[in-house]
Amino acid sequence: MYYSNVFYSNAKTSYHITYTPDIVYAKRPGRDLKLQLLSPVPPALQEPPRRTYMTVLQEQGRVPRPTAPAAPKELPRFPLIVDVPGSGWAGAEVIKHVPKMVRLAEEGYIIASIDYRGVYQDDAPFPAVIQDVKEAIRYLKANADVFHIDVDRIALLGDSSGGQTVVFSALCGDGPDYTIGGNRDQTTDVQACVAFYAPVDPEYLVQDRIAEHKDLRFGEDPYPFELHELFQETYGDEPEKYLQSASCSRLIPTAKKLPPFLFIQGDDDIWIPMAQDARFCDNIRAAGGRAEMIKITGAGHGHGCWTPEVYDQIIKFLKAYL
Repeated sequence: MYYSNVFYSNAKTSYHITYTPDIVYAKRPGRDLKLQLLSPVPPALQEPPRRTYMTVLQEQGRVPRPTAPAAPKELPRFPLIVDVPGSGWAGAEVIKHVPKMVRLAEEGYIIASIDYRGVYQDDAPFPAVIQDVKEAIRYLKANADVFHIDVDRIALLGDSSGGQTVVFSALCGDGPDYTIGGNRDQTTDVQACVAFYAPVDPEYLVQDRIAEHKDLRFGEDPYPFELHELFQETYGDEPEKYLQSASCSRLIPTAKKLPPFLFIQGDDDIWIPMAQDARFCDNIRAAGGRAEMIKITGAGHGHGCWTPEVYDQIIKFLKAYL
């Protein structure tokens, strides 16, 4: 049966949420990588049992042990959103991004806002950030029982450089260039991806800025400022090759899976041209995938994009695909 029109339900359940800070998901030289968790249910984090005078007597057999309590009722599983805050690939201030995720958690999503290595802060050029996102997904899937995650319903969300990161991560698979750390028995496939004002194809940034009459950033001629943000100076005499290696559209022909994408972009963004995300959407559709783009009139790079109406559209998108 074919339906010519699809309408989204407006059914809503609002959840009280819990906040669990600073969960270590990966260890890197010099520091741990942490995530901030918002969840409709508290995570079942294990705490070491306390030994009291009574428990010592029980261990010694001097008093009877209490009858084991009935097994608790199994809690429901919730879909997961892995949130990658933007930072110019410098390393995110995750705590500042957590308040933006509260509305989504109230709708019944587990939110994991992740820290990751910065290009200059940690001397970790691209694709180190992709490796970190992939390990975060694997860690959360491996601990799905602890966090009450439905591993078949996972989405990525990111803004600015985080937007490029989540789109790239959604397409690149689990190849050796993107896989380090633990839980390698887990895959990193996701079922949806949401990106705000994302520079998805750095190789076209300069020409897109010129075409849309945007001011070029410092030193942009002929290569974008983002070349340094992504790679420090490691690109040597091959800047085009390095820019292409970070461009998401080049992953589409070889991607094993094309999850649905939602892009959100202000038309008054001084940094990211509209053509970046619009071109990517065209490329996804040409490859048989699904991509939607929301233009916000008068919104800038971050400013004016996180409106109640935008949250409504994100929730409708996620309910359709997760």
